[in-house]
Amino acid sequence: MKNIKIEKRNRLKKKIRSKIFGTSEKPRLSVFRSNKFIYAQLIDDEKGMTLASASDVKINKGKKHF
Repeated sequence: MKNIKIEKRNRLKKKIRSKIFGTSEKPRLSVFRSNKFIYAQLIDDEKGMTLASASDVKINKGKKHF
């Protein structure tokens, strides 16, 4: 059952990524949220590099509410 969910997510991700392309003038924003943390990246697909990244891994004070 879990394998079917992973395959479905990968198909959806591939379909979306085929339509979205980041440039140096307008980079692509990629956001990943796990159960504990959130990560974000600005990506230039023309050069194939990450321009900036951020996460809340090092935040220790307070509670995060999603």
